[in-house]
Formats: sequence, structure tokens, C-alpha cells
Amino acid sequence: MPVRAMCSDRQKGLVMGNSSEGYGLVSNDQFVGKLVQKYLFPSICALLGIQASGFINSIIIGRILGGVGLGVVSLVAPISLVYFSIGSLIGVGSSIVSSIALGKGAKDYCRQVYTQAYLITLGAGIILTAAGLLNLERIVLLLGAREEHFRYTYEYVRNYIMGGIGMLLVYIPLNYLRITGKPRMAMIMLLFMSVFHIIGLWIFVILLNLGVGGTALASVTSGILTFFVGAGMLRDKHSVLRFRRPAAPGKQFIALVSAGSPSALNNICQAVQIFSINLLFVRTGIGMFLPSYSLVFTISEVILAVILGISQTALPLVGISFGERDFRSIRIVMKKAMGIGNIIVGGCALLLLVIHRQLGGLFGLQDPQILRQTGIGFIFLAASLNLSFLNNVIMNYFSATGQTALANIIVISRMVVFMVLPAYALFPLLNIYSVWAGLILAELITMAMVYLLITKKHARNPRLSRYLLLDESLMENSKVIDFSVRNTSDDVASAADKITGFCEENEVPPQKAMRISLAIEEMIVMINQYSLKEGETEYTDVRLMIIGERIVMRIRNLGKYFNPVAYYYDNKDTEEGRERTIGVAMILRMAQKTEYQETFGVNNLLITI
Repeated sequence: MPVRAMCSDRQKGLVMGNSSEGYGLVSNDQFVGKLVQKYLFPSICALLGIQASGFINSIIIGRILGGVGLGVVSLVAPISLVYFSIGSLIGVGSSIVSSIALGKGAKDYCRQVYTQAYLITLGAGIILTAAGLLNLERIVLLLGAREEHFRYTYEYVRNYIMGGIGMLLVYIPLNYLRITGKPRMAMIMLLFMSVFHIIGLWIFVILLNLGVGGTALASVTSGILTFFVGAGMLRDKHSVLRFRRPAAPGKQFIALVSAGSPSALNNICQAVQIFSINLLFVRTGIGMFLPSYSLVFTISEVILAVILGISQTALPLVGISFGERDFRSIRIVMKKAMGIGNIIVGGCALLLLVIHRQLGGLFGLQDPQILRQTGIGFIFLAASLNLSFLNNVIMNYFSATGQTALANIIVISRMVVFMVLPAYALFPLLNIYSVWAGLILAELITMAMVYLLITKKHARNPRLSRYLLLDESLMENSKVIDFSVRNTSDDVASAADKITGFCEENEVPPQKAMRISLAIEEMIVMINQYSLKEGETEYTDVRLMIIGERIVMRIRNLGKYFNPVAYYYDNKDTEEGRERTIGVAMILRMAQKTEYQETFGVNNLLITI
């Protein structure tokens, strides 16, 4: 899919074109750009932190147990991926549903989903532990462990299953920290997890000499400890998150599973891919190259952390903007995520090409044949990275906007159908090279297929935008302007005058138009004073929508926490306080509904008149 075309997907306002420009009101990209930057670095660092512990894990196992140990790492990978799948299904799914609910102002629904996420996770953890321990030997044999691999695999699987519930619980605070505007906390949380894991490796593997089973204990112990750290970080007097008695599971559960299915399916398909390739290696007599595949997988996971960090940066921002029907912000987020991401991932690919010969030795490999195949695998992996990034971004976008069928098709296609099938089909001709070639083929064929599916969907329903498939007919009867107001008195006064013109031209009664304009002016002046930094160029973003007889205003900024409604009620009883809050008082008198919420760390005031 052409990236430039996708990012410029019908660059217009919702219905009237970019109507704000017609009134001299310009909406800049600073607000959304800063949000992307706020989330991007912490998201990448958080996921890199967790993958760093896995990287160190493989180095330790490789140096202690050599090729046999690395072969076991490959064999047991599907077990952790099953837990990651269920954790992401619940954690990512519930956070997407909650972010859309927050975009619509449905706080109570968000809290019900949050509560339900914990209940479902605990139930799933208990079932997995009981079923796993009762069928332990069967699971080990199913993974393909034989002879020298069996004992090590058995120890790992047993220890992991006993504490796996901690790995499920981690996903709830991790994802809710992102949608509540604490991406740095999410980063710190996962860095704690890495530190806990590394300490666990030292205790269980080096000090107590528990081998591969010790690495499983290090993983689950770090998961349990990290959950408590993350849960503590979520406790905030300003946070919208509270436990509520959940409604009957029905629709909430279906919505949660549907929203989280692409992320969960990604892990499940990854487990299927690893299991299938492991089986191919074992049954075709090239089991000696399992360490090569294990190392290519390990490095791909580290770089995938960068890819997911970038693509998941867009998730909370797109989800909440989608709930608000703010399609312009969605386009800006996608454009910035793709532009920055391609540069970063391209840099990772070049770095891998430069150092690929040295990586095998780092993990303790010495066999020249295995080292050679490992290096070749790294070259193919590097060639696939930017394609993988684009597919991941598109998948996460469709997941956040409710197009879960398309997201799931992307996952299944690139992880299983176009990776495993070509590897098996081409193996008689290419031998192990069929696996390496599959890394590129899977991404290319998936991208071409998705382009055709999107084109076909748009052709069937022209109301959907060309590439992002945004249903702009949802705003057919509305007139909208989006604009940014710099924190100077002249800019605020100028914007207020032009808002009056927009209202009057759209048949809002003159007296009402004047009151709206004055109220917005007073509100922005107040925000400039109490939320934004004096002396620095900052902006407040305003959206004004005329929907039938209703007028909906959204005023938001990236300044420090400031709730103007709460401030009014705290100060309205004094003469000085009433003078400072005149704008809020005017809005409250006019409005049918006035609600403040801190959405992804942003001051967000929604007013319906």
C-alpha cells in the first residue's frame, strides 16, 4: 500500500472541507505531534526493556548449555506466547474499548470494562494453571521435545505454568497506563520487569544452578512483581479508573474480545509459526539448525519491540480520536507514526546488516555451519523489517478503529499462511533457505493482499475514505471547524471573532453565537493562565461542531492538569473567584452538558449546547 497515499487519505475536513481555513482559523499539527512524541519514546523503550531480558536470557542459556539450550528456548517459545496471547487479548482489548468509551465521555462504562478485565484475567489464569499441570507431559511431547531436549523442556514448562498468572496480569496496568496518559510510567514498569528478570536469572540460573527451569522461574517471578508495581502506578486521585460492579458480561465481553483479538491472534499465530518451523527442522533432519532459527527469532523479537513500540503509539491516540470522530487527528497520528517509524526501523535494519556476523558468537555458538546459517537468517530478517513495520502499523490501526476482521486477516496472513506454507512448499527446493525467504514473502504478499481488500471495500462503499476506511457519513449533518489558538491575547481575541462569523453563517442565532464566542475566549484565557507555560509558544486546540440543533465544543491542551469546571466550583463563592471564572459560568449556564476529563494525559473539556 502506498504510504504517502495512505497518510494523505482524503486530506479534508469532515464534511465542509477544512472549513476552519475559510474563517482564518488554522489547525496546526503541534498538539497531535507532541502527543506522538510523548508516547513514542516511552513505548519503544518499554518494549525494548522487556525484550532485553529475553536477549540476556538467551545469551546465558547459550553460554551455559550451548546449542541444546538454545534449541530448548525455541521449543518452549509457544508456551510463553500462549500466555502473551491471552494477556494481550484482555489487556489490549479492554484498553481499546475503554479508550473509545473515554472519547465518547462514557466514564462509567470504561470503569466496568476495567473491572471486568481483572475478573476475566484471574479466571483465565486459574484455568490455564490447572489444565497445564494436569497435562504437563502431553504438552512437552506436543512441543516436539525428544531425548536430550525433553528434561529441560519439562522443567521450563512446569515452572512457567505454575506462575504464569503473573504474566497475564501484567497486561492490564501496562495498557491502561498508556490510555490514562502515563506512557513513561508504562516504560518504567517494563524496565522494572527487565531488572526483576535479570536478578531472577542471576538467582535461579547462576546462583542456584536451575538451568532452563530457572529461566522460567525468573520470567514468572518478574511478571508477578511487575504487576504490583504497575497496579501501584495506576493509583491516582485524578485517574478516571475505578473498580465498578461490572454489568452482565455479554456485550462488554464480546467488544473486549473483538478489540483485543488482533493483538492476541498475533501471539497465537507466532506460536503456531514457531511450532511449525521447529517441526519442519526436526522432521527433515536439519534439527542442528534449531539454534540458528532460535537466534533469528530472538533478534527479531528485539527489533519487533521497536516496531510495536511505534505502531502501538498510535493505538490509544487513534482509539480516543475515533470515539470523538476526530478523523483529522487520526490522519496526523498515522502520518507521523509511519514517517518516524520507517526511519527508525530502517536504521535497525542497517545496524543488523553491519553486525550480523558477530551476533552468533555472542550467544556462544561455535559450529561454522550454524554460524553461517544464522548470519544468512539475519540478512533476510533485515530485508523484511520495514515491510513488517508497515503491516504492523496498519494492523494496529484497524484494530483501534473497529475493523478487527481486516486486522485479523493481516495477522494470520503474515504470521502463518504466507510464512509457514511457503516454507514447507519450497523446502524440497531451497532447504533451510525456504524459511529465511518466508520472512520477506510473508510481508510482501500480505501487503499486496491488504491493499486489494481495502480497495475492494472502498469500491463497495464509497462513503469510506480511500485508505483509512473512515466513515465520514457519520458526520453528514454536521458542520465542523478544528483550529489551534496560540497562547497570546491577540490570537485568542482574533479566534473568538472568527468563531462568531462561523456560527452566524451557519444560522446560529446572533445572540447565541456571541455568547459562544465570548465563552470560548474567556475559557482559553483561563487555560493559558493556569495550565500553559507563560513565555513559551503553546497552543490550545478547539473543535466546534454544529450537529442539527446542537453545538458541541471540545477544548483541549497539553498543559499541566487543570479542570476548569472544578476550579469554578472551588472559587465561585468569592468575588475574585467569580471574576476569574466568568467564562466557565457562562458555559455552564448555556450548556446541556459540560464535562472535563483527562484523556491520555490531555486536558479535555467537552461542552454540549
